[in-house]
Amino acid sequence: MQEKTNKIFQYVVNSNAAPFFSDTDSGFIEAKDPMEALEKIVKDYKHPAGLFSAVVKEPSPENPVLARYLSARAATQEAGGTGWHERKKDGLYVNDKKIPEQNEMYELVKDD
Repeated sequence: MQEKTNKIFQYVVNSNAAPFFSDTDSGFIEAKDPMEALEKIVKDYKHPAGLFSAVVKEPSPENPVLARYLSARAATQEAGGTGWHERKKDGLYVNDKKIPEQNEMYELVKDD
């Protein structure tokens, strides 16, 4: 069995709002595949407000997303859909309806 060689991937990360908007950062990372790259990015992320979301992209002119991470907060927001979003002490409400808290999510969007 032949071992996979490392590839270069592009990434984009967004912090949780700190306090009014997210900080965005991007760069390049070496890994065997998009999920390994994503797991490294999430594990090594350092920001006082924490990680909201991350994507790993193919560094090409098309720049497709290969993998993505949503924190529990981001996954809950996505599950809420469209409408008036309001964060209260006990969670997220969309159009005055409480949205159940979701777990963090790792997703392979497209195999490299």
